[in-house]
Amino acid sequence: MCNLSQVFIDDGFKKGMSRGIAKGISRGMAKNFITLMKKTNQTVDEVLELLDIDESLRPDINKLIHQKER
Repeated sequence: MCNLSQVFIDDGFKKGMSRGIAKGISRGMAKNFITLMKKTNQTVDEVLELLDIDESLRPDINKLIHQKER
């Protein structure tokens, strides 16, 4: 596979992961994520780091978590 097609595959994968994670969080994972934050006494960013979430996905997840916390 050439490098150009790999770029498109990687981009599509990241977008798909972002959408999937966003749907999962909005469907109830946010509650579990917030519980994890409380039990570990860590911030959203610290939990994202702990779970080794890809940097490109973090802003969307962070925004969704903050919406659910309200």
